[in-house]
Amino acid sequence: MAGDALHHAVTPRERGRFRASAAYLRALPPYPGGKRRLLPLIFGLLDSVLPRASWANLTFADPFLGGGSVSLTAKALGFGEVIASDAAEQSALVGRALLSNSHTRLTPAAVLRLYEPAFPIDGAMPRLLERLPPPCGGFLAAAWQHLHGGTYSGVERDLVALLLVRWICRYFPLGLPTATDAHRIASGDFDRVTAPRLAHYLRRGRDLLRPDTLLSIADEINQGVMPGNARFVREDVFAFLPTVEADVVYLDPPYPATQSYERAFGLIEEFLGREPAEPSPFSSNRPPLDELLAACAYIPVLVLSVGNALLDEKQVRDLVTRHRQALRVISIPYHHYHSVASKEKNRRNREFLVLATTRSGVRR
Repeated sequence: MAGDALHHAVTPRERGRFRASAAYLRALPPYPGGKRRLLPLIFGLLDSVLPRASWANLTFADPFLGGGSVSLTAKALGFGEVIASDAAEQSALVGRALLSNSHTRLTPAAVLRLYEPAFPIDGAMPRLLERLPPPCGGFLAAAWQHLHGGTYSGVERDLVALLLVRWICRYFPLGLPTATDAHRIASGDFDRVTAPRLAHYLRRGRDLLRPDTLLSIADEINQGVMPGNARFVREDVFAFLPTVEADVVYLDPPYPATQSYERAFGLIEEFLGREPAEPSPFSSNRPPLDELLAACAYIPVLVLSVGNALLDEKQVRDLVTRHRQALRVISIPYHHYHSVASKEKNRRNREFLVLATTRSGVRR
């Protein structure tokens, strides 16, 4: 079980150290498929081949930044350099606002500026606003105009954009604007919404309009701003990997045969000013995993996360060993949201965590 794997991968002292320093994770938006619960296991595995004392001299590469928890933890744990990339704007926002940024924080003045009247800007309002009732929609429309109308610039703009993404994710159940009943709330059709969902929308709609709520979210984001040598570059994974000289690479591509992140977060991407993207080939039934492993074959240590929709544990091990030596393959129960997966599917779901090194061994 996942709990057993976590328990045996790291010592009690290491688990306590991780819990004591994990407040920075509150800065991040919720992210389906995020790796927060696996962080002790991921870094415990790395410690088994690269002792913690050596991390300050090593470069950590993360070409699928996603929700940002792994790269931000690598920065927090003192890797000499952390380099990350991702194609999605929501992920790039985390990369610029938190990973690359080591000093700039949100001020109360910057947050409260969102409540000031905004000058109208050219262009159609994002479709996301149609899924919000008038009070929340009005606030977010003005915030969108501030964001894209020049009120903010540079890292401060990225931090404010991250604040608004956190706001959006807090309003919608499961953090997903694609919630199927949101349009009913927006139109006042409450009779067709379940009582728990209605309570959620009404409570969040009230709370999120209060300035103290935004100031509290800003405080959480500021906990993710920390010293460290880290940078984000926005590139496709196959363009990114050949340019990176790293000692460790963590690969967490979108799991195959699952709903694409492009579909789940398309409305947020549009709100942030990005055109809708095509689904990643890694979400398809023919993900280019072999090509991915070949592209990073020169990096001494690999940790790979992958789901079991297409490959079982033996097939994953065989895939990795075509390119390097697989030291450990750990199978962990993996649950999708109940609204998108049956109990039977969640009972069968697994994600595999693979630790592997180049055949020549770890470069010390």
